[in-house]
Amino acid sequence: MRLYGKLLITIICFVIYCIAIAFHLLVTDTSCVGSWVIFIATMGLLVFLVMQMGRMKQKKDSFLGRLIGTVQRFSFLIEQLIARDFKTKYKRSVLGIFWSFLNPLFMMLVQYAVFSKLMGIRNMTGNANKMLDYYAVYLIIGIIIFNGFNDCCNQAMRSVVYNASLITKVYVPKIIYPTTKVFSSFINLLLALIPMYIIVFANQLWPNLSFFFLPIGIFLLFVFVLGMGYFLSSSVVFFRDIEFLWSVFSMMWMYATPIIYDFGILPRVIQKLMVLNPLYHYIEFVRTIIILGQAPSAMQWMYCSLFSFGMFAIGLGVFKKTEDKFIFYI
Repeated sequence: MRLYGKLLITIICFVIYCIAIAFHLLVTDTSCVGSWVIFIATMGLLVFLVMQMGRMKQKKDSFLGRLIGTVQRFSFLIEQLIARDFKTKYKRSVLGIFWSFLNPLFMMLVQYAVFSKLMGIRNMTGNANKMLDYYAVYLIIGIIIFNGFNDCCNQAMRSVVYNASLITKVYVPKIIYPTTKVFSSFINLLLALIPMYIIVFANQLWPNLSFFFLPIGIFLLFVFVLGMGYFLSSSVVFFRDIEFLWSVFSMMWMYATPIIYDFGILPRVIQKLMVLNPLYHYIEFVRTIIILGQAPSAMQWMYCSLFSFGMFAIGLGVFKKTEDKFIFYI
């Protein structure tokens, strides 16, 4: 009954969320195909949850029931692993969890001073990109999303290898280790949204109805990062060099993503290749909502969704196919 009540609360939240999106579509840009598609998808998920709840109430086998059963069975271990990650990250730190707020804020201030004042990046493309009028917001959104992504990948990548002693002694679904690492690191990303909103409000960018789409964008980023975590954690077991190559690759990825500069200053050939950069789409997705106050376009929805669920399917597939061999390499 306790579990059924939690699911009921979840469904009620989905209903309220669907009403909010529908209201946005009715009073603003009803021609935005992407908004209507995500509304239909959200309604589809709501119907799926209701059907799964019905099967659970009748004590029939269901995907949601199996998933919740596994989570309940290992809930104590999951909680302990997430708590351990938090304690380890902020151990012997005076400010502790406040570094989740301060770190992106300090990085934004330093990069804003260097790239806006000294190098004049805001003026390189004239007034073509209206987002650059709010360069501090433009910058902190890119910093938070990329740093959150990179931290999740770094933590998940080492999760299986660093928990070798547990894997060889106790039976636990191995997928729990990268999943909890991504969860704990993603919580830091969510906490970093607090200083982002401080900068947003300081620049007089007030929330509007398009902000209702932001949770879906964050969710799509989470799905993408989870898939990357599964892929990297399984790959490192067999190829330890990936752990060292990733630091170089992630730095290249950072500079290849328009975080500090504008997309418009890139050569046309590079602009065409940017469509293959998932982080570019997630960052632009959030910037469109917060800075422009608009619902993301249909193409933005499509790219973010394809990269998210595509990477999740690849990462989960690789992990499930190789997890039985971990014991021979860790």
